[in-house]
Amino acid sequence: MQKKKWTPEAIKAHIIARNESEPLNSHYYAKKYPSIYAAAERIFGSWGNAIEASGIDYISVRKYHVWTRQRILLIIREKFEAGEPLSSQYAQTYYKALYMACVHRFKSWGAAIEAAGLDYSKIRLRRKMTEEQIRDEIIQLYRSGEDLAYPNVRRKRQYLLAYGMKKLGGGSWARARQVCGITDNYRIPPHKRKKGA
Repeated sequence: MQKKKWTPEAIKAHIIARNESEPLNSHYYAKKYPSIYAAAERIFGSWGNAIEASGIDYISVRKYHVWTRQRILLIIREKFEAGEPLSSQYAQTYYKALYMACVHRFKSWGAAIEAAGLDYSKIRLRRKMTEEQIRDEIIQLYRSGEDLAYPNVRRKRQYLLAYGMKKLGGGSWARARQVCGITDNYRIPPHKRKKGA
């Protein structure tokens, strides 16, 4: 079987495609993707140069020593204030480098969340929700007058947003609402909306 010939463009595309879903530090890449790592070192002169050529700040992806406890806690608080999901499952998927740094520095993701001054029991996603349970909860919130616009649900009910988008909406919160029979246009101010369900 012929070996793949790695071009600068192919290497950059590979790195960009894995940014935020896998660690990009040299230790990880040398073990998991040795052929790409070797090609990057040869073509770009160093792994750091390959990362920078891909438009990514290499300091942010270097292994654990740049992830100080203070920096980790700051990033967690910033994500919380921005309304981003902070469940372990979500972090492992979308904040892989941060998640691994938390495990390294704090022994677990939950311990890092608590160290940041947050109540992890209120942040964790519910263990399991069926499509029927998701639909029922969305409809119940709608009937109670809850604002089901994406930013509000992301801020108040991250677990429901994640499950609704995944199991009902095919990645779309608007589609998840539609599946529940809710046709309100949440892009217009609340007082101008017409009830659609």
